[in-house]
Amino acid sequence: MPNHRKQRHRQHSIARHDGARRWRALLGVCLALLLVTLAIPSPAIPHSGPTRQNQAGLIVRTGPNEVVSQCVSFDEEWISGLALLERSGLPFAAVNDERYGAFICGIAGVGCPADRCLCAYPPRYWQYWLLERGGWQISPVGASSRVVRDGDVDGWIWSNGADGPVFDERFGNPCQAAADRRVYLPLVSRTSFYTNYR
Repeated sequence: MPNHRKQRHRQHSIARHDGARRWRALLGVCLALLLVTLAIPSPAIPHSGPTRQNQAGLIVRTGPNEVVSQCVSFDEEWISGLALLERSGLPFAAVNDERYGAFICGIAGVGCPADRCLCAYPPRYWQYWLLERGGWQISPVGASSRVVRDGDVDGWIWSNGADGPVFDERFGNPCQAAADRRVYLPLVSRTSFYTNYR
C-alpha cells in the first residue's frame, strides 16, 4: 500500500477513535448531570385542599320559648350584622335609615312589615344583642355597622321592653354545637313574608 494511503487510513482510524472518545465523554457528562438532578430533592408542593370557611352564629328569639339557631358560613374576613341575617336564609323585613342604617322590622314572620316598621312599638321591637367574652349584651351599634368575624354570635329578640326575654348563658355559639340549622319553631317560607332588605 502506498505511503499516502497508509497515512490517510491512519488518520481516519485516529479520527474514529477521537469521535468515539468524545461521545463517551459526552455520555458520561449527561449521566452525571442526570444523577445530580435526581439526587436533588424537589421542593414540596403545598397541599391545595379546601380551606375552612369563616362561621358566625345567629340566634333569633321570637318569643319566650321560641328560638331559631343558625350557623352561617362566609368567605370574607368579616361581614356586617345585616349580611349575617341576610345570609341565614331567614325571611326578614327592614327599612333603611340614612343616619343609622338598617332597622329590622320583622324576622321569620314575627314583627312588622317594612311599610309599618314600628307597628307594635311601644313596647315591642327587635332588640339586637351580641355574645362577647363577658357574656351577652345589647349591641351598641346597628346591624349595618356591626362587624361580624369568624366565631362571633349575634342575637335578635322580639322584645316587649324591660320585662321581655333576654339572652343568657343558656345560649351559646350554634356553630360549636352543629353546622346545620336547628329550628325550634315552624318557619314560614321566604315568599310568604315580607321582601328582604337590600
